[in-house]
Amino acid sequence: MSKKIYNELAPCGVYCAACPAFNKTCLGCSSDNDKQKRKSKWSCKIRNCCYEKQQKDFCIECSDYPCEIYSKKLSSSHIGDKRFTYRHELTEVLKILKQKGIDEFLKYQKERYKCPFCGGIIYFYCYKCGKCGKEINL
Repeated sequence: MSKKIYNELAPCGVYCAACPAFNKTCLGCSSDNDKQKRKSKWSCKIRNCCYEKQQKDFCIECSDYPCEIYSKKLSSSHIGDKRFTYRHELTEVLKILKQKGIDEFLKYQKERYKCPFCGGIIYFYCYKCGKCGKEINL
């Protein structure tokens, strides 16, 4: 499996394609393209641990998962803030990756974040469709 093929998926399980910055200022957490404007991924502790230290494509492949780095940044951050609901679902979402494999998981995420009204992408943070603007509850 090569992370370069799956730029829509971050090592932590986030579906990058549902981020408002995807393919605008950011090419996804797994992209190594240093010409993109969004640079915060280079300092992401989860990304660095997964790709550099553990040599894994996804956190769930690591024997230390869920580790302190993962929990601190995602599952125990922004508790109660609706904008970050996607972070608190990741432990369950990664189980689906492990069960289905990468290709089926990517299909699952694409379908999950697809607007039922127009087929556009539902963005996390605001949980609105980027195409028609309707608010969607996932």
